[in-house]
Amino acid sequence: MATEREQLKSKIMGQVEVLVEQALAQGEKRLTLSQIEDLALAARSAMAQELTQGLLEQQSSSRAPELPVCATCGRRMHPKGKKQRYLRTRSGDVQVQRPYFYCANCRSGHFPPR
Repeated sequence: MATEREQLKSKIMGQVEVLVEQALAQGEKRLTLSQIEDLALAARSAMAQELTQGLLEQQSSSRAPELPVCATCGRRMHPKGKKQRYLRTRSGDVQVQRPYFYCANCRSGHFPPR
């Protein structure tokens, strides 16, 4: 059975392969140097975004967060599952699943820091 790392690598490589195929298909046409550069830069940008997304997924699933303590009352917070969050990164927009915790005493929620 493939490890989580191998599965992630396979997923990212499959997505990169699709991007390369799309760029090569466009490259079969008669293109100017600027158009070729635009294709290469677009593929590079998409690959960077895919890798960023994959690494974020790996980070969020690789460690189980400790139960945080409420900053207001000092009691342990309870896990309430994961919430989806969209982030704008230098390599593009990505989405991550982050653990979310809730303090029943203060009735407040909290995302732990990364």
